[in-house]
Amino acid sequence: MSSELTENNMELDTPLKKRLYQLMTEDEKQYPFSFANRVDISKSTFHSIWTKGSSSIHKGTAKKIADATGVNVDWLHKGIGEPYSTDAQQVKGTETDKAVVHDQHTVDGNIDMTVMVEALTIVDSYLIEHNKRMESDKKAELVVSIYDMLCKNPDAGTSITTMLKLAV
Repeated sequence: MSSELTENNMELDTPLKKRLYQLMTEDEKQYPFSFANRVDISKSTFHSIWTKGSSSIHKGTAKKIADATGVNVDWLHKGIGEPYSTDAQQVKGTETDKAVVHDQHTVDGNIDMTVMVEALTIVDSYLIEHNKRMESDKKAELVVSIYDMLCKNPDAGTSITTMLKLAV
């Protein structure tokens, strides 16, 4: 699906579709059906959500997408709560260390979403490129670790991507 078709399809926005859009990489926003491949849902299921404007999905489908993206299943399924649990936003270490890291890398007390999206994009791109999957908790830990590295050194994205490729 081209970006032109995507733009023309935006009048069918539903809260569910908006939540899915937040989970998409920049490439997937241009070609939304590639998202279905990444999260391992059928094209017909995705077509119902994206093109026909379905406002709900089966809980099993929501769980499959949540597992692939690391989001909270209740947020995805019903819009309840936050997209990512507070546990996923913290890095390993003592409680004091966690509070310091959280304070250093936030904007107005919130996670810097630009940096978080970059971290998630790095992980998702790696997984797609190497046709790999991760358990959601392990993926969340990796995204948070990369987020932390990017906060400490905003130019580290290329180095992190290279390190992931070497880990294959």
